[in-house]
Amino acid sequence: MVRIVVQHIWPEAVPFLTDCRLLWSGQEALFRRVARSDTVVEQSFVPTSPYNTMYSFLELLNDVELVKGIIRAERKGFDGAVIACGNDPGLKEAREATSFPVVAVTEAAMHLACMLGSKFAAIVVDKRCIPLVERNIRQYGLEGRAIAHRPVRSIEYAEHMPQWYGSAEFTREHVIPKFEAVAKACIDDGAEVIATACGGFGALALAGYNKIGGTEVPIVNNLVAGLKLAEMLVDIRQTLGVSTSKHLSYSCLPRDLFDELTRPFLGEI
Repeated sequence: MVRIVVQHIWPEAVPFLTDCRLLWSGQEALFRRVARSDTVVEQSFVPTSPYNTMYSFLELLNDVELVKGIIRAERKGFDGAVIACGNDPGLKEAREATSFPVVAVTEAAMHLACMLGSKFAAIVVDKRCIPLVERNIRQYGLEGRAIAHRPVRSIEYAEHMPQWYGSAEFTREHVIPKFEAVAKACIDDGAEVIATACGGFGALALAGYNKIGGTEVPIVNNLVAGLKLAEMLVDIRQTLGVSTSKHLSYSCLPRDLFDELTRPFLGEI
């Protein structure tokens, strides 16, 4: 059995989202659809959030509880973690603070996109996410594999996101046309694969939308890519003992010293 925690950036109850339970139950349904039968997926939520994590300082504040949730999951015996936000927040910090595999969904989607085509583009829901995802493309060393002109683009539509998961008809009528218009512009600029860069887009896969209409261009859904990569990395760790490098970039202090130094900030984990 493989146990994977999916770490969200928000609390389970989101004040400005009506029916946010549709969002979490819809993502759970997607995970059940694509996960292996021996994989247990558990969603984890932060206790509090500034919500506007598209802004760097607020993202920084939110990352503290996000990474704390991932540390807690490892200590509870989970085998791996998935960061379920398209901006891939807290990734380096989470990999440094834990030993088990930690996967960021859009990093996973973009790397998989590189195996399926020569050039990819990424799509977000809000233009404020564009510089964050572009930052990640640079940090992942994938600038040469992304299209040269505006490799990250936005559909500028995040309204009613829980309904995307609650109704495939709603997704097909309101979300997919906007997504497809942006994707086709990316294809015109050289994209051979489209990677989603928001967890909300998991609803596209649930609605059966995995290829841009009228083309042979696949859509790599980041929630799906993140979960499946986490399964693979857990398998490799369990069979070969290979996991996150602890040389230089992701090295960490011994646990007792780590706990002592972080206790004033994190409390007891």
